Amino acid sequence: MSYTLPKDFRYLGVGKESLEYWSLPRRVWEPINSKASGKGVVIANLDTGYNRSHALLPKPIAAQSFVKYERDIADFHGHGSHTIGTCCGRDAAISPAFEADLIVAKVLGRDGRGDDTSVVRALRWAIDEGANIVNMSLGGSGYTPQLEDMILYAESKGVLVVAAAGNDGYRGINTIGYPAKLQDVLCVGAYREDGKVASFSSGGREMDIVCPGERITSCSYQGSELAVMSGTSMAAPFASALCAVILEMLLKSGAAWPSSVRWWLDFFSRNSVDINQPGHDNTSGFGVPDYHKLIERLGEGSLLWA
Repeated sequence: MSYTLPKDFRYLGVGKESLEYWSLPRRVWEPINSKASGKGVVIANLDTGYNRSHALLPKPIAAQSFVKYERDIADFHGHGSHTIGTCCGRDAAISPAFEADLIVAKVLGRDGRGDDTSVVRALRWAIDEGANIVNMSLGGSGYTPQLEDMILYAESKGVLVVAAAGNDGYRGINTIGYPAKLQDVLCVGAYREDGKVASFSSGGREMDIVCPGERITSCSYQGSELAVMSGTSMAAPFASALCAVILEMLLKSGAAWPSSVRWWLDFFSRNSVDINQPGHDNTSGFGVPDYHKLIERLGEGSLLWA
């Protein structure tokens, strides 16, 4: 099976540094980030590579290309640098986890395409290099047992795999791609600034949560510029960063390490806000993680971790 960037992925222009963007309002995130910002947590990003020269992108603790015809980890497409910026860019305006560590695995070439072998090898490598969270803003239409086996390997090591649901919209028929469709992956859809599910966001019973995914400002693959993009590809790294912040809080509390994706799903089912039908639904899953509730319970010391 081949993997590509979710279709209808859109480049929307150039953003500006040091502004406040809708996806990370300061009034919400400054109190959270005063207590946790992903420090000590390692996020691996499997994508189109990495912009080494960007001032806001951290130096990876490990980096490797698994693309046969592009052995350099350089990002010639833009998608990888943008998703990394949301995962752990060194600016609270673009990432909730601006102090998390980074692993880069290049699995998609400049044409935005990759294959099963590269993705499976890269996932195994990232896990063995010490990733705590793996972000996969990519998708394919078919099931492969090798990928599912590697997802199960990740879970056996306590590694959370986060994947973009896809950009095929939802019309009552399941449109979620792989790996997001696998049951041991955190499947992430996109919502827009007005709080509604984005029209492009795929849907199906595997949907778990939705995160900001429309007009998201993050890092460009050119110099230290910022770019604005839309898609569930942008929502997945936001979820990865959020999970890094939660994981840091968890580690500071001395609680046990999350045993599986089931732990995360139970957590989000109790700490999310419905934006569609009550309870779990096919377009928004459990809803939008309730950042206000998280910080309130953190301050009270009453967050439930198990």
